[in-house]
Amino acid sequence: MTEKNFNMSEKESETSGAPAGNTEEQSLWDERRFLRRVRWRSALRTILIALGVMGVSFALLFIWTRHLLNVQGNRIDSYYPDLVRYSTPNTIAIRGSWQDVGWLGQQREYYLVRMVGNRPVYAGTTRVEYQVWGGEMFWEPDHTVLQVGGREYLLPGAVPRLRFFHPAVTHDQLPRQFDRLKDIPAGKTVEMALSFNRLLTRKEMFALLPRGVEPLWGAISAYSSEEIEKAGRKNPSAAYSLAHRLVGLPLGGFPDGEGAEFRFTEEKFPAELQRLSKIPSYSSQLLGRTADYLQKNGIRYYGLVVCGKPADLLKLQNNPMVSAAVLGAVADME
Repeated sequence: MTEKNFNMSEKESETSGAPAGNTEEQSLWDERRFLRRVRWRSALRTILIALGVMGVSFALLFIWTRHLLNVQGNRIDSYYPDLVRYSTPNTIAIRGSWQDVGWLGQQREYYLVRMVGNRPVYAGTTRVEYQVWGGEMFWEPDHTVLQVGGREYLLPGAVPRLRFFHPAVTHDQLPRQFDRLKDIPAGKTVEMALSFNRLLTRKEMFALLPRGVEPLWGAISAYSSEEIEKAGRKNPSAAYSLAHRLVGLPLGGFPDGEGAEFRFTEEKFPAELQRLSKIPSYSSQLLGRTADYLQKNGIRYYGLVVCGKPADLLKLQNNPMVSAAVLGAVADME
């Protein structure tokens, strides 16, 4: 091969080698761009999957939270109106509205009503706040008491507060508000809380009532005199607390409507309290203890809510068994 031919071959070789290098570099660039696209797609897919999982998790958490709140709300509804009926004189709780409190809580509202003759009287509003795990808190009208002229009123309804005085506790002075009856028009129906100077059976209690006076709610002694006296030796206020821890039996009012189903005989009442004690609540232990005490010792009354016309209630003024009398709500007759 001549030198001329050799040089020509070398030039041809160089010329033909240039496109091969560019093709290889282009392939490498396309591969990198493909890998970047794959990585972006993979990252985007991962992000979308994570967001989807988070969305589903939050949705399931929300649904589960609502379910737990509904369970707790049903639990409150299953015992709280009964608890009011058996621990608040002549009062029933009617479920009202509810609202969320934060994310994990709710608040239920109950309207409190007292029956005076044939007229329902608004007694205030109570609220129960609870979380998904329970932890209920009660906001009752007893926490706000307004004293005016020797009488106590529950806010916000400004209805007179009914009080009883246990014979096992010594009081400096007992209220006897019979004189206020003289200022009430004869056609009105008056609610009154009577206290007795000793524990009475239902038969003995009813025997005290003159014609025209209707029994509504009986305050039952849930502790023995010995327990109260023992507590009083350590702390007088503890004795008062034990003696006046309200538990009572509905005896009248609401004959055909709301609350009529809460009326029990004395024989069945301990079993009803025992049933309520099986529902988890802060009152379960106390309800169980009260049911056992009443089952063992029987039911004795130290107070009674009654209603009647002023003239009929005045007949109780000179009864030696009546140690105290507190005026309640006044309603018109229909």
